[in-house]
Amino acid sequence: MTQTPPENSKLLVISFDDPLRAQEFLLAAARLQRDQELQLHDAVIIRRDPDGTSHVRETTDVTPGQAGVGAGVWGLLLGTLFGGPIGGLVVGAASAGGGALYAKLRDTGVKDATIAELREAVPPGRTALALLVSHVSVADLQRELARFPHAELVETDMPPAAVQAVQEALREANREPFTG
Repeated sequence: MTQTPPENSKLLVISFDDPLRAQEFLLAAARLQRDQELQLHDAVIIRRDPDGTSHVRETTDVTPGQAGVGAGVWGLLLGTLFGGPIGGLVVGAASAGGGALYAKLRDTGVKDATIAELREAVPPGRTALALLVSHVSVADLQRELARFPHAELVETDMPPAAVQAVQEALREANREPFTG
């Protein structure tokens, strides 16, 4: 996955009746990227339990806690090296705070506000995969989606022709029994 998505990136959110199917489609998207049939910038899996509780797993965004710990460790190390024990504590604490703030301000993948909306949009008992993509080969995406019965398009900002192609692939998947 790349660092900063281009302006023409599109969000594609597909829900599945099984969390493993969402992960399987993520692998299929990674294969499409490897074959240069799409560019994948971020992926988020949102699983919603039957009771409505949601669980989110992001692939690229660093949480403020992760950034704070990482920056704090480096700050402590460098501060101790150049300023002794007191320097280590001061620089470590400052670095941890700066790292956490940086992670909070830098949201390069699927936006946190979008993820919050998807937590509610995904029906209970289903798992959604939100993909931030660009340079999509709609025909190849369509071919992959046709292998996933009971998948549903939840949300997208792709062009209307691409949306129709995706919806047709999902209808096709529901018509034929899955054999592979």
